[in-house]
Amino acid sequence: MSQTRRPGLAMVLSELRRELKGRGIRVRQLATELGVAEPTIWRWLRGDGLTLDRLDAVCALADIDLRDLLGRSVEEEADRFTLAQERVLAADRGLALVFFAILHGAQRLDIEQAFGLPRDRLNSHIERLKRLDLVRVATRGRLRPGVKRTVRWRRGGPLAAAFDRTIKPLFMSMDFGSIDADYVSDIVPLSPAGRTRVHALFETLREDIQLIGEQERAAGLEGRDWSGLLMMVRPFDIGEMTAEWAGAAAADAGLFPDDGNARSRDAKPGQSQ
Repeated sequence: MSQTRRPGLAMVLSELRRELKGRGIRVRQLATELGVAEPTIWRWLRGDGLTLDRLDAVCALADIDLRDLLGRSVEEEADRFTLAQERVLAADRGLALVFFAILHGAQRLDIEQAFGLPRDRLNSHIERLKRLDLVRVATRGRLRPGVKRTVRWRRGGPLAAAFDRTIKPLFMSMDFGSIDADYVSDIVPLSPAGRTRVHALFETLREDIQLIGEQERAAGLEGRDWSGLLMMVRPFDIGEMTAEWAGAAAADAGLFPDDGNARSRDAKPGQSQ
């Protein structure tokens, strides 16, 4: 395959690079296994000199099914849930749990072990998710999401309401002083445009965090727990934070409500104005 501008090839190569990165497979490793120089691998991953046999060899080393890779490159993945999808997921917590696990790379055995779901019930959930076009079963039975991993739900929609009922209380009730509570907090003056830029950074960071999860799963690291992430930016009502000393300042200035018996703060008990 020569380096071209065909969009189909570019999508295949993009998927291949993403899979290699997610599995923690480095160019040096590919070069060693295939007996070529590292610059050659870099050229192949850009499409320069990449024959079908070489592509197949790279996929085999990374345990990637070439048919799956080619199929994924031509299928469009939605970046937003449909309203019907949201309603079904919001109404069935078990189904939603299975879907979001698959969204983050979990396979059947992972879900069975992590959630203790009986196999017949898990298979029923997967079939339902397939009908909703939320999950696809690739060659060799591998599960993958039918939507982008950064898929969004609608503000005020069924999944947002379900999040408020079930997930948000878990975040709000956490002990921020706990040794396993890692968080960052700050107060920064930002315009609406600035907050939009921060939200875009959240999306990028979210993708990086998902990549870390993929790499740890591929490496088979032990001690991995499902971990909650909540990134938020919103304007603060500074008036609520400054009310205490603002009230004290007003009192120091002698600004008391006129209740018919007002007197200055300097008046001593027993003295009249």
